[in-house]
Amino acid sequence: MSLTTACLVSLLLSAIPVHASTDIVLYAAKAPVRAGTWAVVSDPTAAGGFAIANPNLGAPKLLTPLATPVNYFEMTFPAYSGQAYHLWLRGKAAGNSYDNDSVYVQFSDSVTSSGTAVDRIGTTSGVAVVLQSCTGALEQSWGWADNGWCGLGTDIYFQTTGNHTIRVQLREDGLSIDQIVLSPQTYLSTAPGARVGDKSILVANLPTVNVAPLVSISPSPSSGSAPLSVSFNPTVTSTNGSISSYQWQFGDGQTSTETNPSHTFQNAGNYTPKLTVMDTSGSMGSAASLITVSGTSSGTKFRVVEANISYGGHGTDNIINLNRTTDWLVKMNPDAASLVEVIGGYKDPSLITGLMKQKTGLTWYSYYVPKYSGCPEGVMILSKWPIVSTAQYFMSYQMPIAEATLSVNGRLISFFATHFQWPENASTERQVEANELVSFASKFPEPRIIGGDFNAQVGTPEVNIVLQKYYGGWDTAVSKTIAAAYPDNPSSIYTRTRRSRIDHVFYSKGTTAVSVTGGDVPDQRAPGTAALVVVKIGTADDKGVRPSDHNFMSVTFNVN
Repeated sequence: MSLTTACLVSLLLSAIPVHASTDIVLYAAKAPVRAGTWAVVSDPTAAGGFAIANPNLGAPKLLTPLATPVNYFEMTFPAYSGQAYHLWLRGKAAGNSYDNDSVYVQFSDSVTSSGTAVDRIGTTSGVAVVLQSCTGALEQSWGWADNGWCGLGTDIYFQTTGNHTIRVQLREDGLSIDQIVLSPQTYLSTAPGARVGDKSILVANLPTVNVAPLVSISPSPSSGSAPLSVSFNPTVTSTNGSISSYQWQFGDGQTSTETNPSHTFQNAGNYTPKLTVMDTSGSMGSAASLITVSGTSSGTKFRVVEANISYGGHGTDNIINLNRTTDWLVKMNPDAASLVEVIGGYKDPSLITGLMKQKTGLTWYSYYVPKYSGCPEGVMILSKWPIVSTAQYFMSYQMPIAEATLSVNGRLISFFATHFQWPENASTERQVEANELVSFASKFPEPRIIGGDFNAQVGTPEVNIVLQKYYGGWDTAVSKTIAAAYPDNPSSIYTRTRRSRIDHVFYSKGTTAVSVTGGDVPDQRAPGTAALVVVKIGTADDKGVRPSDHNFMSVTFNVN
């Protein structure tokens, strides 16, 4: 359908300004970096009277972005990490032609919602922004487009808080651009203006982003016998202003507001002192450290978490969210964890380790083993304590064992993570794997601790094979009445980790170096979210969204 004369006239009228917001609004004509055929052109209908344009030279469409393009422009802007931003461009195709209406967009440190690097400058990954809304749709003069096709595009995330770079490169030549918007709220699901014949001009806006102060803690000493006096000399760097407050939590219930405090830990145990600082801009930063205090009677606490994270962090709302997964790991405060269904193909091992460091301020150590060579899925050991050595074993039926020898306050512990065959009726296969696990583990010195998803309950032949050489940590905690769970899943030998208790923590019988001091299966259901549960297992746990279709469990040991 052709436009009426009145419509044509209206397109030539001066554009109507729209009030500024907290969104990032860039005028593309002000791009400080322009390469190749991109050039600033005068246009009275563009924002500020100018646009950046690429001439229509009839070049073929590029099927993928270029790592080193010839024709591109770049701009910088401030944004927060962990915040979803929606990308919008206002463009105009030469001759209103479908052959002149698209670009590729890349960023300096863009990531997915789970933290995986994506659409980075210098790679062949990028989002396509096409002015035409869908096949057969009209194009006419200025219009707003995002990175979706026939629907809303995906949001953009950034790895760090601070300044970032956006690069726009050719996909098809002949496109003019005047405004680029990255919206954390106002335009997350709605464009700033019309898809065709648009006259909306936003006020250019670069909102202030406060960068959290960088904090590190240097305790001296970091280990010793009780009572242990420790001096803290933090290093703090702020780009926003001077530090206005220090808040210390020493992990034993005591606090301080001093800059360089000293503190005496009276009792044996592991402590995680944490410093939180605030600068004069109101930005906060924090860091933590690990203090190990030994004693002749109580030894060292060693909490083990066993968690099947449901194929890379799938919650029971069927959303992948490693932030949620690691939030729960932080709450359970493991010294070491056996993590099952970790997706190496999604970079889960590095993402989980990095998120744990980010959330706790501690250095974490990890070791990952796939189910078999080339498989994207596997098991992972995560530890606060240094890993001295590692080993792996590929059992029958393509299931793995990871071993990491941990130095726990000078005591070496052989720690294992494993995953046995499924489904429920695969007991014969699991019995083979149980014998292989016991045989492989016997090659390592005691104490030995094994965590894993065994896909079998206590009382089955495969678990009985393991129990010939090992104790069940949870069963020991139940027998001592020191196991804790929740009303819909009370603590007993039948406490569920899924439809039944198929996740276990075992410890070897041939040593007195470790003893069980507790067990916990916490209620991981988010309150008021029963209607959001998609992955249902048919138990009372379906009353709320959980980070996995397995309950995470912990067993706490005393290490002498």
